[in-house]
Amino acid sequence: MSDAVQPQSLSDDIAFVRALAVEGQKTPFRGEISLVAGLIWGSASLCSWAVFEKLISTPANISEIWGGAAILFAAAGFPLGMYRRRAGTNRVAAAAWGGVGLACWTMFAATALAIWRSHAWMIGAFMPSMIMALYGAGWMVGAVAFRAPWQRWISFACLIVALLLGATVGRPEEFLIFAVALYGLMGLPGLLAVMRARVRP
Repeated sequence: MSDAVQPQSLSDDIAFVRALAVEGQKTPFRGEISLVAGLIWGSASLCSWAVFEKLISTPANISEIWGGAAILFAAAGFPLGMYRRRAGTNRVAAAAWGGVGLACWTMFAATALAIWRSHAWMIGAFMPSMIMALYGAGWMVGAVAFRAPWQRWISFACLIVALLLGATVGRPEEFLIFAVALYGLMGLPGLLAVMRARVRP
């Protein structure tokens, strides 16, 4: 029974992989979500750095700044189509970045619970490093899904930044580095992709 089913199953698997490969060629990287993520989270990090350095004064504390950014990004997901399957979407890349997003939200919630239980605010300082590592994984999968080697270089840059953030954890410059990385490694690629899509005939 298994010998009779195996060839058909194998051919189905090969056909599925071939379809994904063709899909990677036909579906270019769409950068709207990457652009918005870079702008919102980068601005939250930059604002946090400015507050730590006393360059600006705001009635909101750091947790409220990031909470506001989370609400804004979640709301932006509706017009961006983050919560539904869109036509012309690369399934592999969408699944990878969807997993990255869920992991980030889970870590955000888990970190908040850990801080609430332990009152150790230093725990939250490790979030930027972990998030950049996850972004590196997302870009690495995207490089294969879209057959885009340039995304592999962004992945390596994210992993290097994750190490740099670990070396500066708990210091104000951590948020400045995180902001620059979010603008440059999330926002900028997204902006370039959006601009390329608009000029493409």
